[in-house]
Amino acid sequence: MGVDEGAVLRAVVAHLERYRSAIEVEVNRRLARAEPAPEVRAEVIRRFRTFVRLASLSAETARVSLDGLGGNSALALENTISAAVEIANSFGATPEVSGALVDMEARFRSGVRRILAPEEREEKHERNKKRPTPNAGRRVRGAIDRISDTYVALNLDSSTIFDVNPAAEALFASDAARLIGSSLSRYIAPPDQASWRELESRLDAGEDSGPVELTIARPNGDFVPVEVTIASHSISGKRLAIFIARERTKGLGLTGPGGA
Repeated sequence: MGVDEGAVLRAVVAHLERYRSAIEVEVNRRLARAEPAPEVRAEVIRRFRTFVRLASLSAETARVSLDGLGGNSALALENTISAAVEIANSFGATPEVSGALVDMEARFRSGVRRILAPEEREEKHERNKKRPTPNAGRRVRGAIDRISDTYVALNLDSSTIFDVNPAAEALFASDAARLIGSSLSRYIAPPDQASWRELESRLDAGEDSGPVELTIARPNGDFVPVEVTIASHSISGKRLAIFIARERTKGLGLTGPGGA
């Protein structure tokens, strides 16, 4: 690690320490009753500061430590750090500090997933046995979960997500437990909301729709442009719209949510 990188990371540590209390207060305000508990948020933010401090000494040997936090989901801990970094950057961080914070957030979150993912995969396997699906057959369920494209089943009567596959969890940066039962519109980028409402109305009226382009808004603020194909389905009296989404290629020249 170069001298300049170490100096920037020390500035990051100083920035996090300077606004320590304000960051924790705002994180708790934003996350409200969402997981994890406030005391866990404070602890994981402290672990993040420690991680950055260690990285300022040696980026190669810095390791994420989650001792005592194993009972929490990786997503909950990642959301806490994502919020903390966004808030820290709002307190007048220089471009160098801001960039380093985002980079350290990505590295810390990767470490969180690496530590917690093995046990969460087993928990997810158990949840998948119980979660609702318009394709109850085991072989069909396995096929849906294995496809690389995003699969989302939307309940047209309630406008809520009825089923997803692992690719959808990756696209929306949210696990199935959070996605199922929530409104799909909350994951549509603001510039595409009008188009989404029009599409939803057409589907509710039973009209067919060809491929459409939408931009997904992730909880962490990222935007992902996708192309979606749609099919209608019905099960147990529920009217479903089946969405198969694939990320659009960069060659489309998008400049922001909804394209240019």
